[in-house]
Amino acid sequence: MVTRWWEERSALQRFDLYTRGTLYSMVAAEPLVALFITSAGTDGPSAPAVLRFVAVSAVHAAVAFMVLRAGIEWYLGRGVWPYRWTAGLLAATVAVMGAAVAVFGWDAPAEPGISDGVVTVFAFVLVVGVTVGALTPRLASPSLMVLMVLVAAAVVAAGLLSDWPVQSAFGAGFSTLFAYFGGWTAFRASVWMLGVVFELDRSRQVQADLAVAEERLRFARDLHDILGRNLSVIAVKSELAAALARRGRDESADEMMAVRDIAQESLREVRDVVRGYREVDLATELSGARSVLRSAGVATRVVGEVSPLPPDVQAVLGWVAREGTTNVLRHSSASTCVITVARDDGCVTLTMVNDGVRSASGESAGSGLSGLAERLGELGGSLTAERLDGDRFRLAARVPS
Repeated sequence: MVTRWWEERSALQRFDLYTRGTLYSMVAAEPLVALFITSAGTDGPSAPAVLRFVAVSAVHAAVAFMVLRAGIEWYLGRGVWPYRWTAGLLAATVAVMGAAVAVFGWDAPAEPGISDGVVTVFAFVLVVGVTVGALTPRLASPSLMVLMVLVAAAVVAAGLLSDWPVQSAFGAGFSTLFAYFGGWTAFRASVWMLGVVFELDRSRQVQADLAVAEERLRFARDLHDILGRNLSVIAVKSELAAALARRGRDESADEMMAVRDIAQESLREVRDVVRGYREVDLATELSGARSVLRSAGVATRVVGEVSPLPPDVQAVLGWVAREGTTNVLRHSSASTCVITVARDDGCVTLTMVNDGVRSASGESAGSGLSGLAERLGELGGSLTAERLDGDRFRLAARVPS
């Protein structure tokens, strides 16, 4: 069930779930880390103190989760920054740090190194740093670097004022700076990549819309070039014929016949344009399918050569290529597609195989398949649409040539 649910997600949805799940799990692991640290050793704090501390850390992780989730939405331009939750997170961080000091104390370690209490305190400082510092709109990267250095300096100063060994104090400061910087860059980079992927998906959709608009403009331009000139001539000759008729001159009939001829010529030219627009050339359709699929991020290969075929065969196979390409884009999250054209036993077979199928059956891949089957049937051909093992789908059209 989980595998099927995952397969039905698009590539963008999978990346979004993976990125968010990774970041959320890092924050959600905070209470487990707190429990592990506090329960380590035989001379640690009492069980009630450990439970209180883990409960406080769980509240802190929950608030950090809310900040992180809203912060991601803000970064993607789909929400506002959660200022109240941020203030609550800062307050929860102070509470957790105070609880850590109360549980572990702030005594100098028995030997150079970092005590368990200090490790716990700065684990929570790391959490608030990566959730707030990585996404906050009020602090630029240089400001965050300065803040990291100040936090590390405060750790060193606190250790020295508490009579820690110099090596332990500076070790704690360096560890805090390293962890803070590593966590901040990890969160920031993850959210940045998520934003880039969403932007690429929007750009792909815009590119597809522009391609449709460009084709409409081309068709409109062709109609204008044909009809604009002829309609202007028709208007002038009609006015001339009307003027001649008012004067009782016989030439008006000749002018109206000329108008009729021009109108018939315009009708033929419009039909030629529409016929050319509707005509399907298999080689052109395969080239267009490969270009469209590759622009959508689908690695596409066309195997085989399109030898001269009858016009009706080229037309129907071209429509198969069009419908198959549409189904790949609409009904799958494909990463690869292989289009094969082969001739054998007096028949031509066009096969499209892609992965990333989300639908449960081939029948739901597209309503246009029934129309294609009827077209192929008129020529004695057949259409097969089936789901293969895993998430692969095959569309095969076979028609006598």
